Amino acid sequence: MEIYIFDRNLNFKGIVEQFISLRYVRKYHERGEFELQCSLTIDSLLLLKRENIIYLKDDVEAAYIEYINLKKDDDGNEIMVAKGKFLTGYLDRRIVWGTEIISDTAEKAMRQLVDHNCINPSDTNRKINNLILGDIKNFTAAVNYQVSYANLGDEIESLSNISGLGHRVKFDINNRKLIFEVYQGIDRSINQNINPRAIFSKEFENVMAQEFTDSLNNYRNIALIGGIGEGTDRKLAVVGNAAGLDRFEIFADQRNLSNVDENNNPISDAEYMKLLIEKGNETLATTKEILTFDSKINPNSNLKYKTDFDLGDVVTCVSKQWNLVINARITEIEEVYEVDGPSINITFGNNIPTLIKKIKRKLR
Repeated sequence: MEIYIFDRNLNFKGIVEQFISLRYVRKYHERGEFELQCSLTIDSLLLLKRENIIYLKDDVEAAYIEYINLKKDDDGNEIMVAKGKFLTGYLDRRIVWGTEIISDTAEKAMRQLVDHNCINPSDTNRKINNLILGDIKNFTAAVNYQVSYANLGDEIESLSNISGLGHRVKFDINNRKLIFEVYQGIDRSINQNINPRAIFSKEFENVMAQEFTDSLNNYRNIALIGGIGEGTDRKLAVVGNAAGLDRFEIFADQRNLSNVDENNNPISDAEYMKLLIEKGNETLATTKEILTFDSKINPNSNLKYKTDFDLGDVVTCVSKQWNLVINARITEIEEVYEVDGPSINITFGNNIPTLIKKIKRKLR
């Protein structure tokens, strides 16, 4: 396997032909990541530099290097480690400059935020060269959205989680462009009859190992959202409907949610309540019950990666031994390339939030 290297202006620099290991993690709602380990040579020093881009042949995405480490292993061999994010990580370098109020589809909201802050910003210093918008797909999931001065990457991830849509920055080598795209996986579950079905099970010998997690640790289903005002004059909204022990509550403090638009004109109480409700939907999108199958896939099975299933697809996971049948979206795919050969690890469903994500959530 060859790894193609480009500089950040998308000029081809060379090929890494030999390496120790590559961990390449694609994610549907978030920024993907990678870690590459190779022998320390003159060629690797020249090619693997911060900000350079790594690209795997025939992939639609690519990643940039943000971390380099040189070290000796226990046997005295000099090792070079390069880590980084997929190109969607470029969005982390921007904030939403000013206030954006959007009542439209989630797809158009994501495209607008990227366009205003990366492609056609009022300050041309904020422009990301070579980044363009891809074709609009006209997905119908709608949002009422207001955001000010937040990290752009986090906001795109939030809209992705709310809507169930994925997003990525495609690497167009031929035209030397980076294409921001909103997309949706294919339903390949047993509940439909349109697309070929993808069923993962040890009994079908397409799964080598499985781990199932069912957790309420992070779960909330009722959000009380507090907007502007104090005491009894404070604007409040509630999202969700549950009672008794089935009710899991959370408060979302949105006192900074403005009741004026980007032109400083007041918005109606009804429109402001829509914005509060959308903030509640954002909160609950990050507090779902954890229901995941983490699986190591048999690469020689009846289901072929990127042909019969891919990132974002909804598939069916079965374990006869555990008496489980779950339809879940593929939210993460980890590709691992080592001397012993490639392997694929897949996360089906909502993964467990990390401590950093929990801290970010409390700060929002």
